[in-house]
Amino acid sequence: MSLITKEFYDSPENRYKAAQIDWEIARCLAESGISTEGTVAPAAYLMCKAKQDCMVAELTMESVADGRLDIPEEILRFVREFHQHWLSEKVWRQLLSIAGNYTEEELALAAVISDSVSGYKYQTATPQSILNLTQSILHIQEREQVVDLCCGTGSFLMGESIKQPQAAYFGCDINYQSTMIAKMCADLLDEEISIECCDVFQFAENANYPKADKIFSNYPFGMMLRNSNDASAYMQRLAQAYPEFSKKTSSDWVFNALICDLLAEGGKAVAVMTTGAAQNSTDISMRKYLAKRHMIESVITLPKRMFAPYTSIGTSLIVFSHGNEGIRLVDATKLCLCGRRQNEFGHQNIEEILDALQADGEHSRMISMEELRDNEYNLSLEHYTEEMPAFVNGVPFGDVTKSITRGASITANQLDDMVSQTATRVQYLMLANIQDGIIDDKLPYLTELDPKYDKYCLKNNDIILSKNGYPYKVAIAKVEPGQKILANGNLYIIEPDENRVNPYYIKAYFDSAQGIAVLKNISVGTTIPNIGVDKLKNIAIPLPSMEEQNRIAEKYQATLNEIVRLKNELTSAVDKLHTIFDEECQEKTL
Repeated sequence: MSLITKEFYDSPENRYKAAQIDWEIARCLAESGISTEGTVAPAAYLMCKAKQDCMVAELTMESVADGRLDIPEEILRFVREFHQHWLSEKVWRQLLSIAGNYTEEELALAAVISDSVSGYKYQTATPQSILNLTQSILHIQEREQVVDLCCGTGSFLMGESIKQPQAAYFGCDINYQSTMIAKMCADLLDEEISIECCDVFQFAENANYPKADKIFSNYPFGMMLRNSNDASAYMQRLAQAYPEFSKKTSSDWVFNALICDLLAEGGKAVAVMTTGAAQNSTDISMRKYLAKRHMIESVITLPKRMFAPYTSIGTSLIVFSHGNEGIRLVDATKLCLCGRRQNEFGHQNIEEILDALQADGEHSRMISMEELRDNEYNLSLEHYTEEMPAFVNGVPFGDVTKSITRGASITANQLDDMVSQTATRVQYLMLANIQDGIIDDKLPYLTELDPKYDKYCLKNNDIILSKNGYPYKVAIAKVEPGQKILANGNLYIIEPDENRVNPYYIKAYFDSAQGIAVLKNISVGTTIPNIGVDKLKNIAIPLPSMEEQNRIAEKYQATLNEIVRLKNELTSAVDKLHTIFDEECQEKTL
């Protein structure tokens, strides 16, 4: 019988007390020089088991390792390792002293929720408020088969099994210590929970494995899956089934495809994925593949800092089910409680998101398959709701440019070999050399340039646009006769057709609210937004007469010149601050 009932688990008072236990355990371990990551839950488990022993006062860690307590053999082997590497008899006596102040149920709950207590949880742990939202979406019923792929220490499975003990639960993870902690928690709950330490892609090869009614996965981001034999074999199968599958496909969509393959008809799955993979150009083919299979039900863009401080990567929840004729996109980026270090969902936020999943509204919209196709299967609501400026005389940007190329990809070591300590006619332009739309007049000098780099050198009046990092930087190159400026690979070199467009007019547009919105709209990626050449060529820009362009460009250049003058005055004033004392003291001495 489980030590923790649903009522006990849901009680804020009991959860607070369990968190206090975890903090006491963490302090005890830390003061003994023991890392608290992955050790608090095993300690709480052993304290709970010890509390059940009537001779707890005489219980040594050595006797625990010898099998004195009622602990399954597989877990006992891990306990012996735990004792050998971390838990000395002295620390064990201190932990038993803490255990004496609490009940078995409170200690069991401390083990189960340790991953949700900030400060020493696993970096891969799913925040509790995201688990709460997931539980509401999946709504697990009796006799359902529930699977957690990449289950970690089993937080999702434990919480669900307490709330719905009549379902069958299975979790797997490749990390041995995580799965052992999950087994410990499952042992305390005494429910139908099976945990296995293995590569999740093994299930793709197991035809006998039953499909799951409900699936959750917070898989790792940015995995090099080709290094795994099981994952590599699964990717080969994907490529055979879907010829457009690319070697560059992000690991998010390989995991997502596996989830869909394991999902039973009528089932539902939720996964945590990167927001970048929901909208980048690399994964268009896989988004298209699963959308055309009608497997994607909805995508919820999550607020920033939900996984802080462990990662700043933008994240989304993707919901899978069968037979979806459209995809509902939800923007939950503002629906959270903002904390000092980490944001989380409150009860009201979860209710708002659940409502948004049911109908169009301020934070939600159903996107048809036709609209998805026309927008490269972008799965971010912001892409569909952002208003783009409309121009009567708009033309594609590519029509008024002669070329758009990237600068030179040069490694730091190569650049070190090229740098000159004396002035030359060759200089190097990096992103950091552009401030407030103005190129620094003190660019680093380079030695004689290899002719292979000539194509990356700027021409006079070339437009420079940063490739990465919103807000994007824009500048106009001024190149003297005989001078060469080599552009860095993080910059786009845009040669305008000056018969049709004034480069300063283009810069004025890109620096305007309308231009900023246009560039933002074609950006992909969340951690480091970036712009692709094809999308840049296709954006619409307003194209008035050359007379009107020149009028706007002259005003813009005049303001730029004013900024340069004010910056020079500021620099002179700052320099003067450093000389006033010495000058005044010298005059007094004289």
